[in-house]
Amino acid sequence: MEANFHYPAEYYDEDYTVGIPSRGDVSFYKKYALQMGSPVLELGCGTGRILIPIAQEGIESHGLDMSREMLGICETKVRTLNLKNVRLKCSSMDEFEYEEKFSMIYIPFRSFQHLLTTEQQMKCLELVRKHLQDDGLFVLDVFAPSITKLAGYVQSQDWEKDFSRKNEQTESTITRYYQARPDLAAQTVEVTMKWEEREANGSVVARKMGEFKLRYIFRYELEHLLVRCGFQPTIYGHFDERPYDYVSGEIIAVCKKS
Repeated sequence: MEANFHYPAEYYDEDYTVGIPSRGDVSFYKKYALQMGSPVLELGCGTGRILIPIAQEGIESHGLDMSREMLGICETKVRTLNLKNVRLKCSSMDEFEYEEKFSMIYIPFRSFQHLLTTEQQMKCLELVRKHLQDDGLFVLDVFAPSITKLAGYVQSQDWEKDFSRKNEQTESTITRYYQARPDLAAQTVEVTMKWEEREANGSVVARKMGEFKLRYIFRYELEHLLVRCGFQPTIYGHFDERPYDYVSGEIIAVCKKS
């Protein structure tokens, strides 16, 4: 995750396995990693939600992230699973350097959208191209901006309930809420989240906050940016590789060097 991303690292994994149903992205990225072979590099690897299942397939896996807390959780998983084929680095995805080149580089789950300027985006893509083998593959996904949702965010600043889930350790209930504040001219959305953890009697035992900012990207904007930076993209709208359709909420690009 990038520098403007602040999320309670200890909540992240269960939020995106228990709180939010599977998106299908793990099997999607794993399929391409197996197809391309070692070594692969994930930019914005976080706690290893996608990186570790790929490494478990025997693929030499490198992960990069700005959050030391997220990387700490990933490192613990790697040690627990005794994975010898994982290398982690704390760095930004627009300022990294490796000696080797990779068969596949990927940026999953909107992490690319934490780069808020065109300059940062292009620097990242230039570094990806530099570190990618000539016959390698670059894969990323971003969310497809919903005009209806953006309009709703402009009109309302109320807290929205995202989901509730059980804390597997304590049996208390964790509820996540969010506010989204768009800047339509800058094409950014600033998101504030809060988590309330309550016991069965309703008493609050924990309350935490998080925040991050994303730059949203439209389909042809992303496609033009990729072409400008030396890639030949194929665009999908679903992780089963159905065409882009706007309503899925996903823009997925699978790119070769042009």
